Amino acid sequence: MSSSESASTGTGTTTTTAGSSAAATLRPNAVGLGGVLFQSITLIGPGVAIVFGFGTGIIYAGGSFPLAVALAGVCCLLVAIGVGQLALHLPSSGGFYTFITHGLGRSLGFIGGWLTIPAYLLFLPLNMIAFGYLGQGLSGAPWWAWGGALTVIMALLTFFGVRLSVRTLVVLGCIEIAVFLLLSLFLVAKPADGNTLAAFTLATWSNGSGGPRGGLQGVLLATVIGFLTFTGFESAALLGEESRNPRRIIPRAIVLSVVLTGVFLVLAAYAGLAGYGFSHIGTTSDPHSYLGDNAPSPWFTLAQRAWGHAGLYIIGLVLLNSLAANFAAGYTALSRLVYSMGRAGTLPAVFGKVSQRYRTPWVVILVAAVLSIVIAVVEFNIYGAPPTSFLLIIAITGYCVLLAYLGVSLAVPFYFLRAHRDQFNPLLHAVIPAISVILLVIVLGGQFFATLRPDKYPGPLPQTLGAIIAGAWLLLGILWLLVLRVARPSALAAGERIYVESAAQASSPAPANPAP
Repeated sequence: MSSSESASTGTGTTTTTAGSSAAATLRPNAVGLGGVLFQSITLIGPGVAIVFGFGTGIIYAGGSFPLAVALAGVCCLLVAIGVGQLALHLPSSGGFYTFITHGLGRSLGFIGGWLTIPAYLLFLPLNMIAFGYLGQGLSGAPWWAWGGALTVIMALLTFFGVRLSVRTLVVLGCIEIAVFLLLSLFLVAKPADGNTLAAFTLATWSNGSGGPRGGLQGVLLATVIGFLTFTGFESAALLGEESRNPRRIIPRAIVLSVVLTGVFLVLAAYAGLAGYGFSHIGTTSDPHSYLGDNAPSPWFTLAQRAWGHAGLYIIGLVLLNSLAANFAAGYTALSRLVYSMGRAGTLPAVFGKVSQRYRTPWVVILVAAVLSIVIAVVEFNIYGAPPTSFLLIIAITGYCVLLAYLGVSLAVPFYFLRAHRDQFNPLLHAVIPAISVILLVIVLGGQFFATLRPDKYPGPLPQTLGAIIAGAWLLLGILWLLVLRVARPSALAAGERIYVESAAQASSPAPANPAP
C-alpha cells in the first residue's frame, strides 16, 4: 500500500485510504447503531412516502395497495441482505462504489458509484421543492424562500459534524414515525366503512368511472411504485468509516431499516384506505374520493377527521419535519460517496477534502447545496408545482438506484467466491442475490412501462425522459471511465483500498456466515 496511509482508531480499526493523511479522514467511532439505523430510515423518508408517494400506487392496485407495499418490502429485504453481507467485510464510506469494485472489478465499481451520485443528489432538490411548496401553503411566503432556507440550514448541520447531524436525524425520525403511527392506529380503530382482509389479496376493486383496479397486474405495477419508496435503506453503509464496530452494526441497520419501515408502511397504506373507506378510493377526478382529494394529500383530510382542525397543522408540521430529515440524510449519503471517489482520485481530488475541525466533506456539501437550488428552481419553473415537478426527478432517481442495486446484487456471489470462498453460503450468497437480480430486472422494466400520463406534463412522459437523462449520465460515466483507464489507472485501483480494516480480522478469517 505504497500509495495509502493508515490511521489507527481507538477501537482497533484502521481506516485505509488512498493518498490521504490521518488528519484529513472522517471521524471514526462517532455513530452508534441508532444513528446508523436512522440514517437509512430518514433517507427512505416514510412520512414523505405516505403523504406524497402512495397515491400513484393506489391508482394501480386500488384497495390491494397494502399487499403491493408488503411485496415491495420483501423485494427490498432480499437486496438488503446481500448489501449487509458485503458490509460485514467491507465497511466503507464508499458504499456501493466499494462493494461493486470488490465484487465485479474496478471499472464496474466506478460505474456503480457514478450511478449512485444522482440517486442521492436528486433527493435534495426534490425535498427543497416539497418543503418550499408546503411552507408556502402554511405561511404564504414564496416556496423558494422556504426551500432555500432548508437547503442552507441542513448543509450547515451536516457540515458541523456527523454526531450532530445523525443525532438530529434520530430526533426528527422519531417524531415523524410516532405521529404517523398514532394516526394510522386511530384510523384502523375507527375505519370509515369497516376493515377488510381483501386489502392483502389480489382483489379487483371497482372505482366508479375509473374502472376496475387491483388484480394481479395492478398489484405488480403498484409493487414497482412501492419498491421505489424504500430507496435509501442502503445508505447506512456509507457511515462505515464513522460508526462504532461497523461490521456488527451496519449490516444490522440495513436489514432492520427495511423490516421496520416495511411494517410501518404496510400499516399506513392500509390505515389510509380504511380511514377514507375502501368503497371511496374513487378516481383522480372525484373530489370526494381518496385519489381525488382536494387537499395537498388525502392524509391532511384524514388527520382533520381524526384530530379536528389541529390535525391539518400537525400533519403539515410533521411533514416539514420529515422533509428536513430526508434532506439531511441525503446530504450525508451524497457527501460520503463523492468524498470516497474524490479521495480515490476517480473524481476531482478537491471532493476528497475534509474539514480539519469537523471532519466532514465540506466541498461536496457546498457544491451539493448550490446544485440543489439550481435544479429545484429550474424544475419548478419548467414543470410547475408538485406533484408534476417531482415526476422527472423521481424517474431519473429510480433508474439510477435500480441499476446500482442490480450491480451490488450481482457483486455478492463474485465477492464471496473470490475473497471468502470458505464462507460461501449458497442461500445467502447465491440464491438470494439471484432472486434479487430477477426482481430488480422486473422492477426496472416496470419503471419504464408502468406509467400514467400526468396532467399538464410538458414533453415526453417522465419515465421516458428520465430514461434518456439517466442513460446520458451512464454514457458520460463510461467515457470518463475510459479516460481514467488510460490516464489514471491508479485511481481505479484505489477504489479497492478504501475500507475499514480490523487488525484482528486481517490476521484471521471472519466467522462463517454471521447473521445479517
